[in-house]
Amino acid sequence: MNNLHKFQIILGEPLLEKFTDPPEDVLGELSHFELGIRRFCYGCDRPIFIEIGKEQIKVFLDPDISMLFEENLPTQIAQLSRGEKICIEFVESCCLTIELVPLGNNINCNLQYFGYSDNNKNFSLDGSYKQFQLDRQQVLETLTDFFIKIADMATETGYITTQERDNFISPRIYIKST
Repeated sequence: MNNLHKFQIILGEPLLEKFTDPPEDVLGELSHFELGIRRFCYGCDRPIFIEIGKEQIKVFLDPDISMLFEENLPTQIAQLSRGEKICIEFVESCCLTIELVPLGNNINCNLQYFGYSDNNKNFSLDGSYKQFQLDRQQVLETLTDFFIKIADMATETGYITTQERDNFISPRIYIKST
């Protein structure tokens, strides 16, 4: 009996409108890589759709994915591959925590929505909770492929160097089983 749900990440089309100013580092505290990723996510902003079962979560490169890179997504993926629980939070676009808990060859995925707006723009602090069973290998491969794709795009567009990309990915990359 297979009760596993699909897990995929889809890149939407680039957004043409910008609603904020581009990222700056007036104090000079960020590395070239950190500022480059922020600028890439801003300059090439697009919706990102995370599909878990029939649930579709819409986030954006800027600020959501940019924040995941700052929180070191590759390290979190490596932790997950070692059997450790991880939490991925989206606090800007959708007020959601995705908790991924490895259980053998599966992953228990808990979606915890917190604070939301309804269709009338009424804000509530109430939350909702959904749970899914996912294939561990599929989740690891999907997350790994996604962050490599974003790092490649940032490199191809000149926001980060190839060396920065390799340094960010190589020590933490989840190696797909053959």
